Amino acid sequence: MKQAAAAHKKSAAQCLRMLKDAFSDGSKRRVTKFSRGSWAPTWPAGATMFAYMFSHEAHHRGQILMLAHQLGYRLPDEAVAHGIWQWDTLWKRADLTTPRR
Repeated sequence: MKQAAAAHKKSAAQCLRMLKDAFSDGSKRRVTKFSRGSWAPTWPAGATMFAYMFSHEAHHRGQILMLAHQLGYRLPDEAVAHGIWQWDTLWKRADLTTPRR
């Protein structure tokens, strides 16, 4: 369980780094397009990429909950009920104080 949580945390940090780069106006911006693999279309970095990553992140949160349940771990009711879905709290915890529009 600790390995899954650590991997999820590492993945989330990398996603955040990629999104920050994709939405930046900097001349050294590295993320300009996004693809899920050779079988999927390539998208410009932007709203579609953000929506995909957001839903994919939620998918992995669900996987961690399922794994915990299958292994017999009981997560605190607060976490399961809504703790991991409180995006405003998670946004602030990541030190992102200005909401993106």
